[in-house]
Amino acid sequence: MTKQRPQDAYTNSIESPTYQSASYYFNNADHVKDGLHDRSVPAGRYGRYSNPTWIEVENKLSELSGAESSLVFASGMAAHVTAFLALLEAGDEVVLPSESYRQVRNVFHHILPKFGVVVHEFSIRDPEAFIENVAALRGRIKLVHLEMPSSPHMYLIDVARVRAAVGPDVILTLDSSFSPPPNYYALQWGVDLVLFSATKYLSGHGDIVAGVASGREELIEKLRWYRDTTGPIIDGNSAFLLRRSLYTLQLRMERVNAMGLEVAQFLEGHPAVDRVYYNGLESHPHFKLAQEYLNGFGGVITFELRMSEEQTAKVVDRLRVPFMASNFGAPHTLVEQSTFFTYFEYSEDELVSIGVPRGTVRLALGYSNDVADIIKDLDQALSHVLSLEEDSVDS
Repeated sequence: MTKQRPQDAYTNSIESPTYQSASYYFNNADHVKDGLHDRSVPAGRYGRYSNPTWIEVENKLSELSGAESSLVFASGMAAHVTAFLALLEAGDEVVLPSESYRQVRNVFHHILPKFGVVVHEFSIRDPEAFIENVAALRGRIKLVHLEMPSSPHMYLIDVARVRAAVGPDVILTLDSSFSPPPNYYALQWGVDLVLFSATKYLSGHGDIVAGVASGREELIEKLRWYRDTTGPIIDGNSAFLLRRSLYTLQLRMERVNAMGLEVAQFLEGHPAVDRVYYNGLESHPHFKLAQEYLNGFGGVITFELRMSEEQTAKVVDRLRVPFMASNFGAPHTLVEQSTFFTYFEYSEDELVSIGVPRGTVRLALGYSNDVADIIKDLDQALSHVLSLEEDSVDS
């Protein structure tokens, strides 16, 4: 006996069902014309083009960022690459900060030039110099890509002044993975398209990989065509998990903001620590920009130890609360020794050029951990290695 087509059982469910279907059926030829040819009619087409669970979470993400429209992707890098391919053409000139995420820099320096895109790179360590360099290219550049804050130093950018320097016609994109709403609302500061690795704070549970692009409808539609064509999509269950996570985003960010400031203040006062990079500290070189742009400073702290790479490894190895892993925004606290993880292929000269000494550590606080336990653990690891070095000097 042939089964009848399934019907929705509970139309009064508070939570929407999660759609996993790869295909969508049509009742007749007229339904095909209405649902397949006319995209204004709400109907499934094919699993690479649309999914009701995507659409729901995209609407929530647009509301979150104050965007006209949003798209979800298979990863943050998928969102970035799709945006650049969709918005740039051969001969276009673009700008990015030297401190951008290394894989984004790889896209700009090793992929986009294959398509005839001309790349200019300037450091944001000196915000004034960055703005001057960008302003000098006014009339030539098509797109400026920013990242705020940057890793590992948490450098910031005077976004409003960049917008004024390039004029209204240049596309301004910004990676806001480290500072999602409510910490920062990029689109309110002249940004056209804000990009996120939703793997991080937006999902906040360390259990999915996803990306987001939010911004002007006109730009999002250009990205949509590329997503439909090339297929960097997430499945319905990942979209559901991202949608679920947005309910707690405000609470999670409030907690990691508070934790971050407390741990950063502890580290700044520890004798083994040479320098701490955290936007909430007055010692951060871009503290004034942080006060202007950010509503909170997150849970990622970078600190430099007065130690060699080998001594720093002993500190990290001795930690018991954090997992040694490269990520942030998850429930668990994670730690990475920067020259072993992100910059393991860099020479000494390259490390000097980007300002990452051998004693650099990045700590990503997890909201499920107790801040007192984290501080106690950091103290025992730092103090133990420091005492060993003091004993070695005395002997």
